[in-house]
Amino acid sequence: MYTIGVDFGTLSGRAVLVDTSDGREVAEAVYEYPHAVMDDKLPSGRQLPPEWALQHPQDYLDVFFNTIPAVIKKSGIDPSEVKGIGIDFTASSPMPAMADGTPLCFVEGYADEPHAYVKL
Repeated sequence: MYTIGVDFGTLSGRAVLVDTSDGREVAEAVYEYPHAVMDDKLPSGRQLPPEWALQHPQDYLDVFFNTIPAVIKKSGIDPSEVKGIGIDFTASSPMPAMADGTPLCFVEGYADEPHAYVKL
C-alpha cells in the first residue's frame, strides 16, 4: 500500500510516493510552475502594483496532472495501490473560488483582476 504527498512550493510542486509498510520514498517528481511567481504582471499583461506576489491556480492543477502520473510510472506500481494523497502549501492565501470550486481567475471577466489569484 502506498500514499502520495504533494507539496506546493513557491516555484514548483513535488510529489513523493511512499511505501506505507516501511516509510520508504519510492519515487518523486517535480514540476516547475510555468507562471512562476507573478510579481510584475498578470498573464493578460496587466501590470501589478509594487510588492505584489501572486500564483496562478492552473500551475497547481498542472502539478497534479504531471507529478502523480510520473511517480506511479517511475515506481511501476498499480495505481489502485495508492490509498491516499496528502497536500501542503509553503505559504499562501486561500484561493478565491466560485461556489463550485472554480478558481475565480478562470471565470470570464476576472482573469485581469489581481484579487482573483492566490497571494503569497
